Amino acid sequence: MFQPVCNGRNGVFRKTSDLPFTTDTSAWFLPWMVMLMVFFAGLTTAGALSLNSMLGRWSRSISGSLTVQILPLEENGRINIKKTQLETDEVLSVLRKTEGVASANVLTDSQLKDLLRPWLGDSFLLDDLPMPRLIDVRLIPDTHVDLDKLKTVLAERAPNASLDVHKLWLGKLVKLAQTLSLLASTLLALVIATTSVIVIYVTCSGLAVHRPIIELLHLIGAHDDYIARQYARRIALLSFLGAAVGFGFVLPVIFMVSSLAEGIRGGLLSEAEFDVWSWR
Repeated sequence: MFQPVCNGRNGVFRKTSDLPFTTDTSAWFLPWMVMLMVFFAGLTTAGALSLNSMLGRWSRSISGSLTVQILPLEENGRINIKKTQLETDEVLSVLRKTEGVASANVLTDSQLKDLLRPWLGDSFLLDDLPMPRLIDVRLIPDTHVDLDKLKTVLAERAPNASLDVHKLWLGKLVKLAQTLSLLASTLLALVIATTSVIVIYVTCSGLAVHRPIIELLHLIGAHDDYIARQYARRIALLSFLGAAVGFGFVLPVIFMVSSLAEGIRGGLLSEAEFDVWSWR
């Protein structure tokens, strides 16, 4: 039976190869290609997971909440706080009696300022703005709410109130995010397929280059599985080196983008999260 050659320099703990891999530099472009593929795959995966988390938050917002806006009533150029409060109470009464509504709460002035601060900044003008009353309405899950009837009742009992159905405008953003998520998944599949083709091509090229030596090894008793194991170890080592470098490059980029997104409060990017739970 054919036995692999082992010299004194390699020692008993180091596996040797009967193929001249050390002088063959044709396969060294494999780690570079794998590094690039892992880098792109990491970015694509992070983007897809972030979009999925964003989709989940938006979907919950669509199905679970409404907003009612009450414009402040003005008389003689001044806001009539009493009448505005009476209309707000009337709207709350209607909402809390509506089937499918879990809760209806008026946002405080500080909460309204927090909503406007990302867009207007920390300006003293916020205290002078005639801000409307906003009512946050939470719906009971899996319960149908007749929005047309609710709009009609609000128009009769509170003319200055308007119902903001998030589904009308947020649904378009959800469709856009779903398209981007599908595109990211397609790109990830293409990256994986391209990496597989590269590995197969490098292996076939190596077999063609070392064909005379392989035939010689066959003549002296080497089996195909013995030669295949040497190629498998070679390709696995080069691929691991490239993947490790690519993973090391992509991690700082992902966390840098994640940190920048976390710094945006009140914007769309702040809804995209990329954490350990996203991989589950």
